[in-house]
Amino acid sequence: MTSRLFCRSLRAWRRLTVQPLLRSDPNTRSSHSGREGRLESSSAKNFTDIGIRRIFSSDHDIFRESIRKFFQEEVIPYHTEWEKAGEVSRELWEKAGKQGLLGINIAEKCGGVGGDVLSMAIAWEEQAYSNCTGPGFVLHSDIAMPYIANYGSEEQIKRFIPEMTAGKCIGAIAMTEPGAGSDLQGVRTNAKKDGSDWILNGSKVFITNGWMCDVVIVVAVTNREARSPAHGISLFLVENGMKGFIKGRKLHKMGLKAQDTAELFFEDVRLPASALLGEENKGFYYLMAELPQERLAIADLAISACEFMFEETRNYVKQRKAFGKTVAHIQTVQHKLAELKTHICVTRAFVDSCLQLHEAKRLDSATASMAKYWASELQNSVAYDCVQLHGGWGYMWEYPIAKSYVDARVQPIYGGTNEIMKELIARDIIHDK
Repeated sequence: MTSRLFCRSLRAWRRLTVQPLLRSDPNTRSSHSGREGRLESSSAKNFTDIGIRRIFSSDHDIFRESIRKFFQEEVIPYHTEWEKAGEVSRELWEKAGKQGLLGINIAEKCGGVGGDVLSMAIAWEEQAYSNCTGPGFVLHSDIAMPYIANYGSEEQIKRFIPEMTAGKCIGAIAMTEPGAGSDLQGVRTNAKKDGSDWILNGSKVFITNGWMCDVVIVVAVTNREARSPAHGISLFLVENGMKGFIKGRKLHKMGLKAQDTAELFFEDVRLPASALLGEENKGFYYLMAELPQERLAIADLAISACEFMFEETRNYVKQRKAFGKTVAHIQTVQHKLAELKTHICVTRAFVDSCLQLHEAKRLDSATASMAKYWASELQNSVAYDCVQLHGGWGYMWEYPIAKSYVDARVQPIYGGTNEIMKELIARDIIHDK
């Protein structure tokens, strides 16, 4: 990306920060942003076209162009190598930082880029459209960094956020344990006070960016006598190189081959009081406050992956011949494509609504859970059908749809399993408000 385009993108983000996109008067909103002529996904030529969907503006289009160019030039050509290595290069992280792709929705005053929620979503979508799941940018920027920006001390913010925005400090968050996944109240990792310090012991597993991380937010029990587990959990910032902090093996997964995922061990790690993130025993509440954004990210990544797979499959069936004509001319194939497009468009409309709610700070846990559950289930359904429409070639790793298929499977699992999402949705239904 040229420096001039990058500067234009930065100016656009800053304008979006001081001039919120959501206004009370819809007529004012349209005339201000020039969105009245934008096509929705259902009417656009391709799902991945730049300049569609009325939630976005021309400023967002500039940003999308720059991110798409970054993935095309800096990620796609090297992703196969990273799949073999089980991790992306650190050089990529610093390139992403220089291009302004990290910490997009973190306030400038904290050391972030200062962009809006929709700019953050564009980064999610463009990574999905690249079909490259290796870079753990979303986990770093939009899941780990907000904890530090929202709950960290001034010292912690100054120390970590600028370096994380620059891609020089890679972040992770360690929630899941061998015996505690979606149930965060089942955490066994613990931290005990020793004078003004804390002594941390325990283990974590399935940690994205765990192998490469420079700082990891660790969920630990700090009060076993609390009236419930939720009242006795705290968050700690643990840095790479601390004595007793051991990174285990890189895990070999079914999909997400280029994304480093590791197990982490903490053996009598001595942490200073300054390593506590936020208030003691408030960690569970911080997690509950931040999880809706994580689930929204999974939902947007999922529906964007559906859009990518649909376009890949549409192109394939229009070229592949069978029985003397292209596969696209077979009526059953046409009907399947019609079904897929309808399901994708309906889900996209809901996810876009959730993005707008989140921009207005009105996205609740149940709604985010609906988006995550529905979109990730659809992603797996679309992946199955698109592989089927590719026939035997869909089973070949050299075809993008094969990678999309295996990468999709984890989406209903992480961020809280979809069974837990249904539980959260159900609680909201029967709860007396």
